[in-house]
Order: sequence, then C-alpha cells, then structure tokens
Amino acid sequence: MIQDDIINELQYIPEAKLIELYDLIHYFRLGLDNEAAMQAFPEKHFAIDETMCLNTLEKITQGDFSNFSEIDDVDAHIENLRNEIN
Repeated sequence: MIQDDIINELQYIPEAKLIELYDLIHYFRLGLDNEAAMQAFPEKHFAIDETMCLNTLEKITQGDFSNFSEIDDVDAHIENLRNEIN
C-alpha cells in the first residue's frame, strides 16, 4: 500500500527536514479539503454578502480604512520587502 511506502521512506529523511515535509503534506491536504468543499458547494464560493458590502462601502465613504489590511504601517512593510529582495 502506498501509505506504507511513504512511512518507510520517512526513515531516510533527516530529522531537521521532517518539519518541512510535515508542512508540505499538511498544507497539501488542507488544499485538497478546500478544493473538495468548493466542488461540493460552488455557489457558496462566489456568494456575495450584501450587508458586508454595504457596510464596507459606508466605511470607505466615511474615510475609515481600518480593518482593510493586517499591515499596520504600509510604508515600513514596503521598505522591508525591498530590503528582502536586495
């Protein structure tokens, strides 16, 4: 069985690399779960919450842009990205 083959191969992977392998497998599985859920309920994937849209437009109209990003300081974030690239 393929699962047994995979488990057998694990013994040849260095301990330090097992975390990376676990992350790969874990997020791959989560992607499969998400893909299956989208196929089971495709209409929910594209459903629009009218109330949330209206509330968001109202906040924008009032100049309230809070909660639109998890980035607190956009300029500092951009500078950090530039530093990572260089």
